[in-house]
Amino acid sequence: MNEQRIRIRVGAVIVKHGEILLVKHEKDGRTYWLLPGGGQEFGETAAQALERELKEECGLNVKCGQLLFMAESLPPDKHRQVMNLTFLAELVSGEAHLAEKDSERLKGVAWVKKDQLSKLTFFPDFRDALLAQWDCDFQLQAENLGNLWKD
Repeated sequence: MNEQRIRIRVGAVIVKHGEILLVKHEKDGRTYWLLPGGGQEFGETAAQALERELKEECGLNVKCGQLLFMAESLPPDKHRQVMNLTFLAELVSGEAHLAEKDSERLKGVAWVKKDQLSKLTFFPDFRDALLAQWDCDFQLQAENLGNLWKD
């Protein structure tokens, strides 16, 4: 029997010199962008997961900050469920690079200017919430974006 469970994914918003760090993914013939991060493991806090994932994925040491927003990805057929927690993070040290070389999906990292975000594809599409937070210097109250699943 296939065990059903919710996957928790943590993502980091890191802004440096007016640019945000994004990671490029490829899956099922699609290319899209995500905030750097990954799955929370049993026994670790969300902050610990975020800090570990940024080191593994991008070679960065970060300090997890405030929760900015959360969103779910739950398709109509309910074959999977992901809870996305997005945190502001402070870059402590390191230069962003593709540190996780053996990933099937992860294809690159990039610093992207705010005005370039509208040209990129995001899954889940948290772009509006990200821009709203960025426009308010990440001072908005944390928000539940609900189910952002799109085929």
